[in-house]
Amino acid sequence: MKYEYDKEVDGLYIWFVEDIEEEKCNYENEIWPTELKEEIGLLFGKNGLLMGLEVMPASKYFEQNHLDSFDQT
Repeated sequence: MKYEYDKEVDGLYIWFVEDIEEEKCNYENEIWPTELKEEIGLLFGKNGLLMGLEVMPASKYFEQNHLDSFDQT
């Protein structure tokens, strides 16, 4: 897993793929379920497999010092 945090939008990206830069070209769509309060999105690849999660606002669910320790996008 790889974590990326975008401080400008308070978004945390949790990727389940090995090489995210290579796999980003395979990104197809995202779903923001109401069951997840439309704050946690599911990121899918063209093959229909789950590539990762997007959490916005991340600071609502994670401590800021942890978010600051992730790679900045």
